[in-house]
Amino acid sequence: MVSSINSQNNPNSVSVKRYFKFEKMVCVDLVFDKTTNTIQSIKITGDFFLHPEEAIDLIESEIVGTKLEKDLIKKKLESLLAGCELYGFSIDSLSDAIIKCKEADSH
Repeated sequence: MVSSINSQNNPNSVSVKRYFKFEKMVCVDLVFDKTTNTIQSIKITGDFFLHPEEAIDLIESEIVGTKLEKDLIKKKLESLLAGCELYGFSIDSLSDAIIKCKEADSH
């Protein structure tokens, strides 16, 4: 599902929500700026496990402002998830999912 957000603040915002089946189901709800190619907001949900649980909140807040480039996102996730236990997705699969949300806008 892709939709443009009609916002007075940023008419270039695009909202994409996609579901991905990895080991577990992961949903990425992404808002990004098409002009600057940066993440404005992100929500990651699903039936995966992440310990400590607060790490998901950290990802969602700290990845805002990051350019939608796979290597940058992967490095940021590696840094944010260092020492965390993941079950149901990997850092590679999550970074791929975020990039695929951006690519959904071009179809």
